[in-house]
Amino acid sequence: MDDPFTITLIRHLPTNGNREKKYIGWTDESIISGIKTKKTSTEINQVTGSDLVRCKQTAEQLFHGIPYVANANFRECSFGDWEEKTYNELKEDTFYKAWLENPREVAPPNGESLANMEERVLKGFYDVVEKFELPVIVTHGGPTRFLLTKFADVEKSFWNWDVPHGCMYKLQWKDKKDVLEGKRCMSFSVEHLMESALM
Repeated sequence: MDDPFTITLIRHLPTNGNREKKYIGWTDESIISGIKTKKTSTEINQVTGSDLVRCKQTAEQLFHGIPYVANANFRECSFGDWEEKTYNELKEDTFYKAWLENPREVAPPNGESLANMEERVLKGFYDVVEKFELPVIVTHGGPTRFLLTKFADVEKSFWNWDVPHGCMYKLQWKDKKDVLEGKRCMSFSVEHLMESALM
């Protein structure tokens, strides 16, 4: 059998906004400095992912010196007017309650619904699969949850995926064609890349 087609998904390292439990979808925050990460054994010559600085910095820390291709399709969901706010600040807002009930269809004011995010993430994902042989994608919690929900060999709903910061998921298919046909992977593994959890 040919070597399996492997895709690596990595959620970026945490930011101060993450630590404070704020919504920071398109807010362009840096990662917390001084986080120690494990050495990655992946032999790659290119990394791609979100164009937001926290993903670029994560890629640089994990894959120092390897070229990074930024792609806005891998951004987190835009929380619009709720960016940099917390649950406690929003919990009395009627529209926020409606969004919590149905985030796939309801969008935050001046933001986007989960369905909108999923559509652009999937486009970015298929573009990367077509272009790269060993894709490594550094992205955010929402896109990672969506891609695991759609492609992992274990079926779970979006919110049932535990996706910590600095976590790496390797998904394997028989070949690239299976990915492009939307088939679930044959297997996947998880590795925590932070030496000690800050979150």
